[in-house]
Amino acid sequence: MTKYSIRNLEVGQGVEKKFFIDEELGKKFAEISGDFNPVHLNDDYAKKTMFRGKIAHGMLLGSFISGILGNEFPGEGTIYLKQDFSFLKPVRYGDCIKICVVVNSIDEEKSRVELQTDCYNQKGEKVLLGKALVMLPQ
Repeated sequence: MTKYSIRNLEVGQGVEKKFFIDEELGKKFAEISGDFNPVHLNDDYAKKTMFRGKIAHGMLLGSFISGILGNEFPGEGTIYLKQDFSFLKPVRYGDCIKICVVVNSIDEEKSRVELQTDCYNQKGEKVLLGKALVMLPQ
């Protein structure tokens, strides 16, 4: 586990991490989250939707972002206060997603950091636009 303090973070600093999204991961996420929407799990159903096939849960990406924030950047002790997501493109099973977490602003007095939390597919297309607010331990 990594741990950054408010004093050793800078605007523009960030990390990138890649995740391979497969159907097994989608099934596990459905079990954990209770989201069994057939667009994520049923080929026949999903083929009839605007997506023309199964797509991964959007919040699966959100859970990866949470893991990065709590374990890597800023790391241990980070408290999630707020998260905004805009889902721009579907993520399909077989996609490799790059998550980029970058410091937008720092409020040392309140020990809060605003982070850009964007995700890209293997084609370099932005699939998720996000912004998080976290509090770091004093």
